[in-house]
Amino acid sequence: MINYDLDILFFSKHKLWKLERILEVTNLDKEKFYRILEEFNQKLENQGLKKLDYKNECLAIFDKIENFEETRYSINQKTFILSEVERRSLIYLLIFTNESSLSIALFQKYLQVSKNTVLSDLKKLREELMRKNIQIEYSRKKGFYLNFEEKILQEKAWYYLQNLSEDAGFYTLSKVLNDKDPLTIFKNNQLLKKIMQELQIEIVYSRYLSTLLFASLLKCRGFEKGSENINELLKSLIIGMSDGKNTIEQDNGLYRMAFNIMENVMKLAAIEFDDFTKTFMALLAHLTPAYYRLKNHFELKNVLLERIKKEYHSLFLLMDNVLQPLKEEVGEISESEKAYFVILFGGEIYKNKYSGKSLKAIVLCVNGISSSLIMQKRLESLFPTMEFILSARVSHFEKLPINSYDIIFSTVPVKSDKKVYLMSAFPEQREENKLYNQVLQDFQLPGFIKPSAQTILDSIEPYIIIKKPASKLDLIKIIEKKLNRTRKEGKLSGVMLTDLLTKEKINFTNRELTWQEAIELAAQPLLDKHEIEERYIKAIIDKVEAFGPYIDLGLGIALPHARPEEGVKKLGMSFLRCEHPVKLMNDDKHEIKLFIVLAAIDNETHLRALSTLTKILSNKERLGQLLAATNATEVEQILLEEEGEK
Repeated sequence: MINYDLDILFFSKHKLWKLERILEVTNLDKEKFYRILEEFNQKLENQGLKKLDYKNECLAIFDKIENFEETRYSINQKTFILSEVERRSLIYLLIFTNESSLSIALFQKYLQVSKNTVLSDLKKLREELMRKNIQIEYSRKKGFYLNFEEKILQEKAWYYLQNLSEDAGFYTLSKVLNDKDPLTIFKNNQLLKKIMQELQIEIVYSRYLSTLLFASLLKCRGFEKGSENINELLKSLIIGMSDGKNTIEQDNGLYRMAFNIMENVMKLAAIEFDDFTKTFMALLAHLTPAYYRLKNHFELKNVLLERIKKEYHSLFLLMDNVLQPLKEEVGEISESEKAYFVILFGGEIYKNKYSGKSLKAIVLCVNGISSSLIMQKRLESLFPTMEFILSARVSHFEKLPINSYDIIFSTVPVKSDKKVYLMSAFPEQREENKLYNQVLQDFQLPGFIKPSAQTILDSIEPYIIIKKPASKLDLIKIIEKKLNRTRKEGKLSGVMLTDLLTKEKINFTNRELTWQEAIELAAQPLLDKHEIEERYIKAIIDKVEAFGPYIDLGLGIALPHARPEEGVKKLGMSFLRCEHPVKLMNDDKHEIKLFIVLAAIDNETHLRALSTLTKILSNKERLGQLLAATNATEVEQILLEEEGEK
């Protein structure tokens, strides 16, 4: 773990520090100090350096630690390499600090590359920035400097900071920031902790270092005269990087926004959450930081974006419409931020229901609510007989009674008398298999222990001939693929809209209907096909009477549906276009021209069809064509064209 809490001890003229004084100047408690000291001594030992001497509650630091940043980051200065993207990002961040003596030679020193490489990187960076009208200027007096609106320059600094790796990239930036004053980052670390204490919130573990470095960049840029402004900006940043706890009651507007988003996801995905309150509170905890990030353009980079888009393809397509209340407040929402919401809802939508749970397991993920939900969902699918307790903070985990759980799955090392399994929040298939087999063996759980692809190949190799150009490696990859093949939403599973809305289920009427009659008529094809029972239609009408026009999607379209157990026999959809608008609940605000009845068998199989429908609703031209259609053939053609563009 990278830490700056003890820097004041290392760069002081004092050589001996008593424990009481250490805790006073670092604002640490005794346990945390011991843990940090142990970690740092381990790093010193790994670098071949002498460990710090701590005896009788007294720390002795007689010798200056050479190459301090290298030790902090466990970096070998002779072998570390920065990628081209990191180099360009660091050049921008160096210029952003407003260091007056910045030159090509200084870039060479920090980046450890040739003059030609620096010039090439600088040229590409200039071209990249010019697309946003940001200019890198140079004068003998000022050196390199940036010329544009300050707010935009700050946003770009955050963007480029996200491009840095947590080893070579952050190490280089840390070295730059601490170059003139080795306590620069330490001071900003203390400032962040003070603000966090005032706000009574914690920054997500995996986001703390980038937040600290960004705060240090802002301070180095020269905000001393406007410290109030910078502190307000830092407050917004800290809330944006927090886990959302202790902030959820601070803003009624966000509470209403969360409720509207919940309504949207239930309407557009045609689902009901088993525990609405639990899901709502999880959404609210995620929404508060997300709102502050998006409002201030401190978006997070989501390294799992492509995987999430693949595995939750249909749900991802719904997010534009689901998050409309947030979009109206903050503007466009990046795909990375959408992906976090997908995981939050996906964990509920795709979860399986099991009974007879026995073992209780702690899920300790310090990377935020979305990552925690990813990890919990993965574990639930691997170990359906376990009961999982989610914890997003080490401090929260440490307060749990040890007899309240049997196993710990964690993204960070923790000390416990119980069995601890370290894993990533979004494990690859090999890691999942290894974890699955280990837990089954350790706890003698019922289940099939999966052999590795190599084990299978070793078993069958004496009886087969591998013909060229195929190789053993090719065969191992094929076995792994077959062995680990699971049903993935991202493989475009689920039924297409055109599979459900066939000609015999597409109807038109010029009768003047009550809203109850319209629902009954719209659902009739499903009844005729034995896809629903009579009671399903009654359940829809009863729900509208009880909860209001929840089926109104807006734009004159309604999606009548109820729960699968209320009379669904088979997945199905039906279509009714009304010549005369129907008023839901006899309310002029809810005029409906098009009823699309959904009979869903679960929370997920129909999502692919609904994602196509949502795309049509988001396209004014397509929607106009659908509402103007006069026969089933025209409707089928519109749906086919939309699916063909996917």
